[in-house]
Amino acid sequence: MLGDRRFAQLVDEHAGALTAYARAVAPDRWTADDVVQETLLRAWRYRDSFRASGSFEGWLIRICRHCLFDRSAKSIDQLVDQVPDLPDAPDGVRELYDIIGRLPIHQREVIAACGLLGYDYIGAAELLEIPVGTVRSRLFRARAAIAAQLAEGTAERA
Repeated sequence: MLGDRRFAQLVDEHAGALTAYARAVAPDRWTADDVVQETLLRAWRYRDSFRASGSFEGWLIRICRHCLFDRSAKSIDQLVDQVPDLPDAPDGVRELYDIIGRLPIHQREVIAACGLLGYDYIGAAELLEIPVGTVRSRLFRARAAIAAQLAEGTAERA
């Protein structure tokens, strides 16, 4: 059982990773911030269900993932079509985010878990509650799609 003080301490330690995941997977910054708040409310409500043997960060991100899917259940297309705001991004970064923003959500979340948060395949599989082979295949497809889009953009500019 998590006490109030310990819960607050763990949230402080892992809020950055939670926010980074939400902003990488959500369609925009405002949705991501709303989902982070919903995640923290759910985590507080169900804090007694956290098993201390597991990763608190992983537990929060799994809750966040469920919040994102709950929010997008009516219109998954909005998640694929929208891109995070990057008003002052350096050259190429905006293009990369645009490409990632058009990936299916399942590919975006493995990009977020492995590329942004630094999880290995096994850690990402546990985090996303999917088999390791699925992480590998989604990441492979995501990287291939990104490379193809970047190559296409380079060819168009030539």
